[in-house]
Amino acid sequence: MFDQFRKSARLKMQRAVAEVVRESDRKTRIEQENRHDQLLAELAANNGEMKRVLDELAHARGQVAAVSERLDVLEQRTRRDITHALDIRATAESAQFVLDHMRTAPAFRHPHDTLRYALELVKLDGLALEFGVAGGTTLRIVSESLRATGHEVWGFDVWTGLPETWRTGFPAGEFAQQDVPSVPGAQLVSGLFEDSLPGFLAEHPGPVAFAHLDADLYSSTRTVLDLLGDRLVPGSVLVFDEYFNYPGWQEHEHRAWTEFVDRTGVRFDYLAYTADHEQVVVRIRE
Repeated sequence: MFDQFRKSARLKMQRAVAEVVRESDRKTRIEQENRHDQLLAELAANNGEMKRVLDELAHARGQVAAVSERLDVLEQRTRRDITHALDIRATAESAQFVLDHMRTAPAFRHPHDTLRYALELVKLDGLALEFGVAGGTTLRIVSESLRATGHEVWGFDVWTGLPETWRTGFPAGEFAQQDVPSVPGAQLVSGLFEDSLPGFLAEHPGPVAFAHLDADLYSSTRTVLDLLGDRLVPGSVLVFDEYFNYPGWQEHEHRAWTEFVDRTGVRFDYLAYTADHEQVVVRIRE
């Protein structure tokens, strides 16, 4: 009987040990599986981070290559590009002009800001005229600013573009319009300035309070100034849209204006300009 008891106890002990071993194996297996899953998750995260870093490196390499290519282009332009050299020279000449004539005048960063500033200076009753309407963008600004003060706003254009070549990149026909624009508050006059302006002035007496000269060419600008003549009176404000800061600027609107001043003896002040473009504002004085 004692042997039977001992045998039974041994079996129980074996079963208990086996159960402990199985439970230990089960826990170990669960821990291993959890650790395996954790390692896989960490590996996936590391792979994702590695991919992100590699993508950023590839993007950086592309940027470096683009910068290097751009530097090569700039170096080539500095050494060999004639148009670049002409632009630099024109800017230097224009900067000297500012120092000589507009040292304290306000400078604006956008042509439309220069135009709006000029329009704020208009205190004289009279006509508001734009020469060179093209798509009508600046004429809309003129109309929005001056029609509320009772000024008649008129735009003049031939609509077939420049009548002659202006400068490199601007051949005859440039700025031609397929359709005549509609500009609220402004009336349009079609035709070459020398054909349309004399009859217009005969029918519309009084001074010119404001003129936006966007004709580009010396010949067109001179025509307008000669025809306006004594309609430009003390208080008249003029905006030249392509006065300086491009190669050959001395031979176009600037030349037409300085010749007009020499012929008429009109006195004026330079009032503002666009710092990185071509616009200049003047006002006639006593």
